[in-house]
Amino acid sequence: MTQVNKIEIGTLAQFKDVTLISHPDFAINRGVDVDVAIGKVMKVGEPYRFMENRIVRVLRGAIRISVNLREYLIAEGEALYIGQNSVVEILGYASNSVVDLLGFTLQVEDDNIKEEYLVGREGESWMEEYFRLIYTISATKPFDRRCVEHLLLSLHYRIVDSIKSSHYSKGRREELFRSFIEQLNAHHGKYGLTFYAEMMNISPQYLSRLVFEVSGISASDWINRAVILQAKLLLRSSQLSIEQIAEELHFSTTPYFCRFFKREVGVTPSKYRITHK
Repeated sequence: MTQVNKIEIGTLAQFKDVTLISHPDFAINRGVDVDVAIGKVMKVGEPYRFMENRIVRVLRGAIRISVNLREYLIAEGEALYIGQNSVVEILGYASNSVVDLLGFTLQVEDDNIKEEYLVGREGESWMEEYFRLIYTISATKPFDRRCVEHLLLSLHYRIVDSIKSSHYSKGRREELFRSFIEQLNAHHGKYGLTFYAEMMNISPQYLSRLVFEVSGISASDWINRAVILQAKLLLRSSQLSIEQIAEELHFSTTPYFCRFFKREVGVTPSKYRITHK
């Protein structure tokens, strides 16, 4: 299996931060100064794959972030729940921004989500209570793992209930669009529109029209975004040659892949690999 840049909870313990509490299957950090933290684990404009669930709460300022091709502006008082195995890229942030960060795996594997959800300011008070309790109990000795596990599961279900309510109100078209994006992420945009339409049991013409009407962006542009995202991940953190990456992404020839990448990114794959290693 091709390896790409991954961020796992287990690797966070190496970063010396007095506010970070890290255990094998979860980590929590409160009151993080984004100006100081950027560059330690993630860099702006570079994609990473998160292997476990994450929650980012913005306490002050704002952060613009891309998760699985979708862009979010998380403002003060809001939080973003990011599902496991998501590709995440920080696009920008306001100076002096402060965030809470939580990463965790769930004991019931089937409960893990594989998408993301923005929790608005209406959830600020109960989200704060969960973070406060989890942090306090995690810092207590002896550490009660079972208590934290139940809190994480409770927080997860509270958010999932909100997701279900939101999905119900959005209707069929929004759900089909989300399904299209999920399929793009699962297959890294390797295939054409017909493939995704067949996966969703609808016609290519209907999918094309629906995607543009819902997002204002054509389906082909979404597919290109997915391909570029995976190409960046492979160029940065795999040992595959450019020829192998072109083949992995189903390009007919390496020169075609190189022209496509330069058109979309502005530099050749070789240049990108050198400057982002």
